Formats: sequence, structure tokens, C-alpha cells
Amino acid sequence: MTGLTPQQPALESAVPDDPRPHVVIVYTDAGGGHRASAQALRSVLEADGRYRVTLVNPYREVLAHLDPFTRFTGRNVEATYNELVLGGGRTGLFCRGFFILSFIAVAFLRRAGRREFARLWAATRPDLVISVLPVLNPAMIDAIKTYRGGSVPFAIMMTDWAEISRFVWFPKGTDYAAISGTEEGLARLRAKRHPEERIFPTGGLLIRTQFLEPLPEDIGAARVALGLEADRPTLVMTYGGHGGPRMVELADTLAAADAQVQVIFLCGRNETLARRLQSAHLPFPHLVLGYRDDIHRYLALADLFVGKAGPQSISEALALGLPLLIDEWRVLPQERALTRWVKRSAGGATFRRPAQFVREVQALAARPGSGSTPEVARRNTAAGDILRIVEALLAGEDATDAVWISSPSKRPSPSLQRPTKEQAYDG
Repeated sequence: MTGLTPQQPALESAVPDDPRPHVVIVYTDAGGGHRASAQALRSVLEADGRYRVTLVNPYREVLAHLDPFTRFTGRNVEATYNELVLGGGRTGLFCRGFFILSFIAVAFLRRAGRREFARLWAATRPDLVISVLPVLNPAMIDAIKTYRGGSVPFAIMMTDWAEISRFVWFPKGTDYAAISGTEEGLARLRAKRHPEERIFPTGGLLIRTQFLEPLPEDIGAARVALGLEADRPTLVMTYGGHGGPRMVELADTLAAADAQVQVIFLCGRNETLARRLQSAHLPFPHLVLGYRDDIHRYLALADLFVGKAGPQSISEALALGLPLLIDEWRVLPQERALTRWVKRSAGGATFRRPAQFVREVQALAARPGSGSTPEVARRNTAAGDILRIVEALLAGEDATDAVWISSPSKRPSPSLQRPTKEQAYDG
């Protein structure tokens, strides 16, 4: 192999003398959405105060010595995806080939993976495991069955809009709880006959509760403080946690069209992209930002969301009531379900060509803050829902338990439901 040895998992939250239930959240850094979901989940649980939480990235902390991508390419599986698929815009056959190789590798190494996950559970001693990543779940489920007599519940919280194929997220079997925040995700679970009592819906995908807070009282003043104009239609553009060169092309297109807008560019961890945009001498007001933990502050100042079909970013924009303008060019296979949803909903529009992008910007920016996003999208209740679900799983309840469904004390707190733009302005 590579000479790598198993790495000790993060144990900072696995404190033996802490009597609170221990929740282990398993995530990946392939893309940005899984980490964002894991951090949102940890934030919600820790704010509640009843749980201690540990985040584990198995590709780095558990399975690094088994990674065939590292052995044959010198890049681990996450770096391969982030640098070659996302960074290189290889969303067609190359991306599908990457997924196929990943599935084959996981299937081939399932026994070894099961052994390593058994060691992980023994080290972290969870009372509940929640996975927010695909592909690896069968090995983790196999291992959890051997821990504490199989009494520890295992849940999968899907961070995609829907499964790309039948068992990518939710494997065969019924010995786990399936959590989904979209109608399409829930419909596919039921279509493959996952037991109804093991399906836990949430009101939207889980996002950080900062996106549910009221808007700034004076958005114009907040824009001016950032060097923007108070009343000019404002776009926020993001292509995920790793950015994308498409943002430069779209910026140049807006400049050539003399579009009367201003843009907040969120470049994520892509420093090269940020430098290119900063040196582009764009004729319209703009702000270029790298990776930040407070992007809700900037989305809250926008009239229109522009970007790729990332489920996390779109869910955040929907919670803020922003119309969507979603790029279909080189869309990832797992994101196509989301572009179809945007087309069907009243939430915005899609585009492929730069000229089409400019037309849509001019049309949508002409009516900023129109509140065209669906009401259900704006009322994201996933944070409150996930607290009920965790409580139910630890209590041994299922999704059809009358207590879980009907208890007023366990319903989502209204404080977790962000007001619409109109309500925020009126208040």
C-alpha cells in the first residue's frame, strides 16, 4: 500500500465523565456541502446543550491507509474530487468514472473498512452515529452492529437533493434511520420501500441557524459599509466552497453588457479565483471574498442568488427568500435533480450560456426582493426537526410513533423559522 497507518480519530468530545449522550457525526471534505451540513448539525446539537458531539472525517482519520486514490495517483479521494472534478470542471464522463471507481473501491475494501469503523466506534463510544456522506454507509452500518450489541442507532442525513442512483446514500437494508429534507428525496426512499417508520423528514435541508435570523434593519447602509451602493440591484455569486472559473466568465459577461448591477463574489477556498476577480478591473461595484464562516451576512444583502446547483448553498438562499439563477453548464450528476426542481418551482430560473445569464439577470434584477421563492422554501424548519429526530432515535422511537409526531414540546420552535423579507422590513 502507501505506508500510511490508521490515524487516531478526533476524540476531543469523547469525554468519559460527561454523562450527556455522545453523537458522532461522520462527514467528508469532498465538496463543501458535507462539511457545512456537519457543522450545522453540530451547532444545533451543541446549542441545545443536551449532547456532546464529535465530528469525524473517515477519509482522513480512519481509512487513509486504505485509499487507492492515494496509492495510484498521489492524491487522496477528497483531493481528487475537489481538484480534478470540481476544480477542473470535469462534470461529465470523468466525474461518472470517478464515482464508479469510488464505488468499486469501497465495495472491494468493505471488509477492511468494517474493521476500521469498528475500531472507531470502540474509540469514540457513540450513543448515536449520524452520517452526512454517501458511499461509505454500508461499512459503517456493518460495524455499528457489532458495537454494544447492535443497540446504538445509526442515521443517514442526506445532504443532496436526491440520490443519484438507488443505493449511493441509502443502502439496502432497514437497520438505519433515513433523514431527508426534500420531497424528491423522501419519494425515492418510499419508492424503494424503505420502512415508513425509519423515514424521518425535515422541513428543508439542514442549514446553520444564522440563515434563519432576521435581515439587517438597513440593508442599504450595510451595503455601503462594504463599499457597495445602497440601492443598486445586488447579486451574490458562489460556486461552492471551492469556487469555479465560470465566475470569471460570468463577471466578464456582465461587464461587457454594462449590466446595472453589483456583485458579491464568494470564492470559497479558491485563492486563485479570488485574485483573478480582484484584478479584473470590473466596471460595476463588486466585493470579492474568500472562504468565510459568516457568508449569511453577505447573502442577506443580495437581491438575487447566482451559482451552481449546490443543495447547501441553494437551501441557504431559499431560507433568505432569494430568487435563484442556477447554472446548468457542466452541472454535476448529483445536482441535476435540483436544477429540475428550480425549473418546476417559482423560485427562479436556470441558464447555460452567458448571454442567457445576462438576460435572466436583467429580468430578475428588475424586480429585486419580489418574494418569488416558494413559501415552504422560506420556512426552513430543519434545525428544530433534527432536534426532535435525535431525541426520538436516542429514545428508541420511530418516525410513526404518535408521541414523536404529536408532542407540542417536540415541534420545531418558531424562533428557528426565519421571517420573510417582507416581515423583516415591516418589523
